[in-house]
Amino acid sequence: MYIRHAENLARGAPYTETGYIYNPQNPAVGPRAYPPGFPLLLAPIVKLFGRALWPMKALIVASLAGSLVLLLHPFRGVLPSPYLEALVLITGLNPVVWEFKDRVGADLPFLFFVLVSLACLRAGSGALTGFFTFASYATRVLGVVLVPTFLAHDLIAHRRVRRSTMAACAVFIVLAVVQHLAWVGDRSYLDQLTVTAASVGGNLVAYARSLSDLWANGYSEAGRKALFVAASGLAALGYLKALRAPGWPEVFPWLYVVPVIIWPSFQDVRFLIPVVPFYVLYLLLGARVLDAVAHRRWGKRNTILAGLVAAVAVTYAGQYSTAQFGRFPTGVGRPESVAFFEFIKEGTDSNAVFVFSKPRALAFFTGRRASAPFSPADPCLLWRYMAEIGASYVVTGPDEPYFDVAYLHRFVDQYREDLPLVWQSKDVAVYRIKRNSCGR
Repeated sequence: MYIRHAENLARGAPYTETGYIYNPQNPAVGPRAYPPGFPLLLAPIVKLFGRALWPMKALIVASLAGSLVLLLHPFRGVLPSPYLEALVLITGLNPVVWEFKDRVGADLPFLFFVLVSLACLRAGSGALTGFFTFASYATRVLGVVLVPTFLAHDLIAHRRVRRSTMAACAVFIVLAVVQHLAWVGDRSYLDQLTVTAASVGGNLVAYARSLSDLWANGYSEAGRKALFVAASGLAALGYLKALRAPGWPEVFPWLYVVPVIIWPSFQDVRFLIPVVPFYVLYLLLGARVLDAVAHRRWGKRNTILAGLVAAVAVTYAGQYSTAQFGRFPTGVGRPESVAFFEFIKEGTDSNAVFVFSKPRALAFFTGRRASAPFSPADPCLLWRYMAEIGASYVVTGPDEPYFDVAYLHRFVDQYREDLPLVWQSKDVAVYRIKRNSCGR
């Protein structure tokens, strides 16, 4: 949907006209519209190159490279050499982080803007700090946590809010208000905000598991778990050491992670990308603490750091040795998916509306409008929703556990006479809505 937003910006079309029909009964599929920051970056690329992915991926790679260079600036006063260089290498070469260079998504641009904001804060440039804080916020709404980060840093480190910080906050507020009043403001994100103890507990476990994937080696689960425990122990030691003189590095991770955990919809490791450099930072600070002990006792320098880098190198090498490189058909690039989208484009009316578990992909690749289903106890509620949006077809599949496919299969079986099959592959089946069973 980012690309579709960018296309709208490039040709001056309404920003939210993506073909995706938001279903408030199933908000976890995605909001009505994404924040405009990343589409604004993509817009000139789309204008020049259309839907070619390589220039978009070049932007993502540039965001990653810029983020790694930026790590050398705001953390220079926290980590000395060679720990600072190790921070860049361990973060940048991590297979999980590296994988994101091939995704056209907002994750790495968001990380870049966050680090630019922190670098500007450290340099004392209020206007630039405010501008790049807004850029972070316009790329992902959670960028707003930078504002309380700055205020907390000043109150902790300086016992007052500095003029540069007040200027940064003022610039951010003005730009954020302009965005929401004059351009786009979407409240559909809030439809997901149903917080329960079960969702918070589930997210704590799920995100801890995702964080441990940083240390996956491709061969041994025990090795992943052992390195995760050791690395997290060092990070905890490093964080406790840093609390003796706290500042924004100690504040930002918590202000960012707490909303992520509270948010009911689990977003996998991609929402942890902004805190990975901080996790590695405290890991290295913990290693430095132990290195100081080793140096006092045995006169050896950087022993723990060397061991840590060696363990990380072996882990990364193992994971990369199992990775699949080159071009390979997955998801929308598979022949079955291509045939499905081709049928939609050639075999259905251009005004047709679809109910499908992947509505944004269908809308993007076919130009049709599509909405996600939901799973009410009373199937007539789904019939009623399909009537409201003027649905023409129901698509079942693909059989993935996080979609409402099982419910749709039962729904179609229950109303087979009203939903004749018009096209089928091994992954999906398309049913035409002949009549509304609950509207007769």
